[in-house]
Amino acid sequence: MSIRSTATALALLAAALSSAKAQSPVLAPCAVPGLSGDVQCGTVSVPENRANPGGRRIGIAVVIARATGTPREPDPFILLAGGPGQAGTEMGPFATEAFGRVREHRDIVLIDSRGTGRSNGLRCAMNRQAADFVGWTMFPPASVRACRDSLATVSDLTQYTTANIADDLEDVRRAFRWPAVNLYGTSYGSRIAFTFLRRHESSVRTIVMKAVAPPTIAFPMNYAEDSEIALDLLERDCKADRACAAAVPSVRADLRTLMARADSGSIRVTIPWRGTTESVVVSRDAIVSVLMTALQSAGERSRLPALLHQAATGDATPLGTLVARTRMTLDQLLYVGMHLSVICGEDARRADPAAARATDGRTFLGSSRVRMMVEACRDWTVPPETPGASEPVRSSKPVLLVSGELDPNTPRHHAEAALRTLPNGRHVVLKGVAHGWSNVAACGAAFVADFVARRSVRDLDASCGAVSSAPPFVIR
Repeated sequence: MSIRSTATALALLAAALSSAKAQSPVLAPCAVPGLSGDVQCGTVSVPENRANPGGRRIGIAVVIARATGTPREPDPFILLAGGPGQAGTEMGPFATEAFGRVREHRDIVLIDSRGTGRSNGLRCAMNRQAADFVGWTMFPPASVRACRDSLATVSDLTQYTTANIADDLEDVRRAFRWPAVNLYGTSYGSRIAFTFLRRHESSVRTIVMKAVAPPTIAFPMNYAEDSEIALDLLERDCKADRACAAAVPSVRADLRTLMARADSGSIRVTIPWRGTTESVVVSRDAIVSVLMTALQSAGERSRLPALLHQAATGDATPLGTLVARTRMTLDQLLYVGMHLSVICGEDARRADPAAARATDGRTFLGSSRVRMMVEACRDWTVPPETPGASEPVRSSKPVLLVSGELDPNTPRHHAEAALRTLPNGRHVVLKGVAHGWSNVAACGAAFVADFVARRSVRDLDASCGAVSSAPPFVIR
């Protein structure tokens, strides 16, 4: 090589290194609710459309809570939020409560997946009139169309997919030069973790998945049957509790009475609306949908028998208020644009409305959630299908799967199915736990920290999960 060509090559290399250095993420100290100590925030730029790297770019928001002790390991612990449509950087309180022990030696990382939070958040209000808070669907057609049209001006809705989210995560790993990562995925976050494991297996050190949602499952096709099991467990536990059994002879009988009232249109509540109040009729679909949502929380579940009994015997106002409040909360917490892009591109295309209708009459939820999704996706800009995305994920990486005994939408049998292709995995079932983890955080903190530290499920002591942590029933 000539001196000139050598000099040219060195100049090009220096320019490339300078460019790489310039593009490295810039972190700055920041305040994040729930996190204390050394906390820094930054963004990693990624192409919105990976097939067009020169097109629009979006910033992926990253929060890094530095390890509190020594030694500090090089592989961080990354939390992936659920939904789909929840922002990961809002998980600070949970991260501290559940993973303080992990943080002793590893950085805790919160990431807003594309379409949520500060990563080009795709937020829209679904409830645009009072009746929407208690109507048959969480996604009123007019609101879906308005949301689609407004977001189309700032985003390509076909690019908000789990595969792209997983590839964004790999870009983040490379940007921070982490040798490998430990992932924690809850609910939809576990689907991101599965997808990352499929697409970037060599970048994984360990994975913890709670409320396991494997890509083989087409949500919400399973919801009717799985929620029915959760309702059976609620009836069982109420009958086993002396105070609950005395106050509520039968949860199911109360629910049947309540559904008959809803079908007749006789459940009416008054809710605040634009500075005044408005009287609205509460739909059957809204009631059963919010019942499933309440079953996901051990705390809300403890109030359900008395709430349903009160509604069935005359006063439905508290139940109607719960329905409206739940819809309001979804508007506040969920980035609906991202939510619809994911479920329409990955779940709705596998939905079978006829099979869903077969659950009407024999399950309390019936086809309600499936009808909501199918109707919403008719008006959405649907992302293309990712080939092989719904196949089982096979890997020999260490994987810890955690299920709640009472979970109505990601119960234990989904994790058991996923475990068949994860030879170095283990499944832990937590007694008295539903979809959330708040009532067993201390127990989970211990065995998760042990698993991540040892990078093995062998001899893992999760015996604390066999002791029920379900809160007592609240009887008014």
